[in-house]
Amino acid sequence: MGDFLLYHKDRIAERAVQSALSSLAKQGSVNPRLAEHHSYVLQVFPKQKSPLDNFFEDEQGNFCGSSGCFIYKGRMGKDALTLFLADFSPDQYEPGDFSGLFTLIIRKNDRLYLITDPMGGNRVYQNDTESLWSSSFLSAAAASPHLTPNPQAIYEYAFQETTYGGDTVFKEVTCLDSLKIFDVTPDGLIARPKNLTFDFSPSSAACPQLVEEAVALLRDGVKPVANVFGDKIRTALSGGYDSRLMLALLQDSGSRPQVYVYGPDDSPDVKVAKNISAGADFPLHHINKADYPRLSGAKYAAAIEDNFYGLDGLPGEGIFDFGANMDTRRQRADHGHMVFNGGGGEIFRNFFYLPQGRFTINNLINSFYSRYSTSICQDGFNEGDYRDALHDKIRVALGASSDLLNREQVEYAYPAFRLRYWTARDNNNNTRLGPYLTPFISYPLIRLALTIPLAHKNHGVFQAAVIKAISPELAAYPSDYGYAFDEPVPLKVKIKNYLTYYRPTFLRRYSYAIQHRMRELTLPDTLAGQYKNPHMSHYFKLDEIKDAGLLGRVYTLEYLFTHFGI
Repeated sequence: MGDFLLYHKDRIAERAVQSALSSLAKQGSVNPRLAEHHSYVLQVFPKQKSPLDNFFEDEQGNFCGSSGCFIYKGRMGKDALTLFLADFSPDQYEPGDFSGLFTLIIRKNDRLYLITDPMGGNRVYQNDTESLWSSSFLSAAAASPHLTPNPQAIYEYAFQETTYGGDTVFKEVTCLDSLKIFDVTPDGLIARPKNLTFDFSPSSAACPQLVEEAVALLRDGVKPVANVFGDKIRTALSGGYDSRLMLALLQDSGSRPQVYVYGPDDSPDVKVAKNISAGADFPLHHINKADYPRLSGAKYAAAIEDNFYGLDGLPGEGIFDFGANMDTRRQRADHGHMVFNGGGGEIFRNFFYLPQGRFTINNLINSFYSRYSTSICQDGFNEGDYRDALHDKIRVALGASSDLLNREQVEYAYPAFRLRYWTARDNNNNTRLGPYLTPFISYPLIRLALTIPLAHKNHGVFQAAVIKAISPELAAYPSDYGYAFDEPVPLKVKIKNYLTYYRPTFLRRYSYAIQHRMRELTLPDTLAGQYKNPHMSHYFKLDEIKDAGLLGRVYTLEYLFTHFGI
């Protein structure tokens, strides 16, 4: 299924349910399949661009429905649901059996359960009375009779493009704990822990052996998808590692995917992709989103509204564009194509650009989660409180017992915090359209990646070796880093990287604020003529914002709050 709505009919008003359904309809989710379990009602919606069946019910009335992309023991669709329903026991959650980001709702032996993927990437939103749950943030908000702002989450979204932990920008709408599975009982949800185990110590195995293990896991993850979809797969190709690795894996699996690239003719991504497609002799679909016509008046208002509903209110990129975003997403998903996305490939690289050693959670916040300037915030913003809340959310996500992290725990912050709350946030928006997979966000892969010594990850050496092991031909083409993935990393690149690795974290904390102070705002056409005295002026000094992306997110927040009459 695409979206879903689950509610307790005796504990929520019918008008609230209808408001949620109306919101889902505006998002394109219609014609749901209805299933009931005592006082609970489940409505599951088909994907908007795909015929893939994601609901199965047996003769005994047991059922299993999936939202997102569900792969179980190498099977997809009805086969995966049938096998999982037969295997399922609430006491035996085996994370290594799954791939994809998904939510499952299962009825078995007259009991109801809600389960998410091992990394908890598929968000489930609930209302404040814990009587309604949905894959859609907007539908959960629409079902809430009163909404009040959550300042912490407002700042998180504006600064970091998403919200973290259980928070959303409304206090009455929260996310289920991504580290738990749930019994859905007459009295509400009862949480159970997932059986996730990680080794936070580097492997003693040689690099070639680790490369071989990674290649085997990657092939195991992609092969079942290629078996189901064949050539009916679309994937991007850019100048970096992740898209090259995806293409190598798909070709290695026997698929001939449809390949596309975004950007202007002179962009490094487009130049690299065109060079590879010409040399490897496969078609390349080039799309320059800047070529979309500039809209105004009612047409632009309609495009913004389409983005608002299609991207569930608060996408990381904001909702202000001339229609290219949703149009290209729908094109990718049309006719039931599987879409691959390279999010998560940085598990094989030194994502945070930190050296070997121990770091505190505050060091991590300084390094990556300080993309803000207090100068643009109103007096009500308390930087200490904001950072303390982030600190606590990171600690919970990591399961850390101490503020001091070893280097492998720092690496774990990438999948456990960055991927779970930033990368995966957009998955719901794509999976409501059609099949969509981020193959690198995989529990077995992440377990392995955490044991890869940092020396192998530095400068992209390990990921380049993985690409070369799968496809020496593709590895031989130049990248937008200035070198091919089958040749040594140039010394000047290593020196540049080391200068970043060893830059003190206390200096990194202020990098964005200093750069923001020095820049001049270049207002894109998409933001021209927007709000002059918005609600968000309670939180931000709009005239002081010089970052167009941040301003776009602030205006997106304003649109959301106006939509709900706040």
